[in-house]
Amino acid sequence: MTKAGLTIGTLEEIEISGIRDLLGATVDRCARIQNAAIPGQILMDATLHDVVLSFLKDHPNICVSPPKTMNLRGIGAVVTYELSTKVDGFVSYQRIPFTVSEKGRLLISEKVAFMQDAKCEIIELGIGLTTFAGYFTDRRPAEFKDHIVKLLKQGVTFKCMLLNPDCSVAKEYAVDRKEKTLLEEIRTSIRDLKEQQNEFKRLNLKGSFEIYIYRHFPYFHAVCVDPEMAEGLMTLSHYIYGTRRAEAPVFQFCKALNKEIFAKYWFSIRELLRQSERL
Repeated sequence: MTKAGLTIGTLEEIEISGIRDLLGATVDRCARIQNAAIPGQILMDATLHDVVLSFLKDHPNICVSPPKTMNLRGIGAVVTYELSTKVDGFVSYQRIPFTVSEKGRLLISEKVAFMQDAKCEIIELGIGLTTFAGYFTDRRPAEFKDHIVKLLKQGVTFKCMLLNPDCSVAKEYAVDRKEKTLLEEIRTSIRDLKEQQNEFKRLNLKGSFEIYIYRHFPYFHAVCVDPEMAEGLMTLSHYIYGTRRAEAPVFQFCKALNKEIFAKYWFSIRELLRQSERL
């Protein structure tokens, strides 16, 4: 089965030993979009969509999906649309290929894009979630908070999981990493997240914002989107000794294409959650 990625832009044509080829950012972008598609799927970006939409409306058998933001390696967050026919219909969910962000933590826009299609549950697992808590307190609401409110309005449950700052594991980790302020930073995160939790409660949203603390070292940071559903997605970064947590490579994969690895990490997260204390 074939797949296609479509965009529009300028190209550079070259000829080497009588062989003609095309180069440029447009070619790279098109390749990334095609790589994000699954067999039998046609994706186009917003640039092309805006150009051809009026023409597509003249063909009643062609369907264009609602926009979806995807994280494309080397490019970042890109708005895409799926092209299909009324007979074939659209792919029911995003099946992202196994990708690696080698430089570390995703941009806030990439994180939002990763979570945007959640239908049931999002889990954020980390040591102190200091950066995550800062997204609510230090960023404009439109960058992150408003997106979480939208998901909560739709009934999505958001679970934040942090290491208990009063447990022996947390103290040993702080000493081992020579992070003298780590325990206090975790307490600050818990305080800030509780304030955010109370604000969401006052809004009387359909979904819930929950906070859990655990007493076992997790070895990795993770974000899970609908892990119990076929559409499950996960980002994962291991804690590497001698490397800042924010700089550890981030892996992205989905349940549909990587069932075994998804199941192993989800089992670990689920066990941590089962043994956690809900605040």
